[in-house]
Amino acid sequence: MPATETVVLFMAAALAVNMTPGPSIAYVMSRSFGQGRTAGLVSALGLGTGSLLHAIAATLGLSAIVAYSPMVYAVIRYLGAAYLVYLGVDLLRRRQVRIADDGPTGLPLSGVYWQGVLTEILNPKIALFFLSFLPQFVDPARGSVAGQTLFFGLVFHVTGVPINMLVAVAGSAIAVWFSRNPVFEQIRNWLSSIVLIGLGVRLALSERR
Repeated sequence: MPATETVVLFMAAALAVNMTPGPSIAYVMSRSFGQGRTAGLVSALGLGTGSLLHAIAATLGLSAIVAYSPMVYAVIRYLGAAYLVYLGVDLLRRRQVRIADDGPTGLPLSGVYWQGVLTEILNPKIALFFLSFLPQFVDPARGSVAGQTLFFGLVFHVTGVPINMLVAVAGSAIAVWFSRNPVFEQIRNWLSSIVLIGLGVRLALSERR
């Protein structure tokens, strides 16, 4: 087990990273903003599953492929960007969902969940985070490197899911306020799509760091 002070320091760093606006927060906000609190919470769980898979991949060493192969990184980046743009365009084409409507509307929750998983998996910067940042907290003298890597990956996962859920609740509250006026509701629907499309374009144009 890592030292207690190391765990506390990593948790603080993980919280800071998870609170920084990026693909995860933007996706959760767009879902809760466009389809309501439940969809936002489910999308947060999907993203959490994706980050957990990244942690497992880092433990197994698979993330090194992304970290040290520019071609693989570029392919994953463009796939992720294209997928986000697709989600945004798909939202524009769907029947607009009113938050106040009764019964299930919009994309099924299972679809929301799996879109969240895929969105996080196709975010190559998460893999780079696990390869460049997480190892700084691993101490070979304290036991298995793979075990410590998985442990810190789980800590990152545990700190990220609650933050995304809070974003979902906040986003749905804003959406309810918008839904009181038809004009505002139309703006809400457009914003949900624009966030995803803009995020996809940003990811495609971003530089590798």
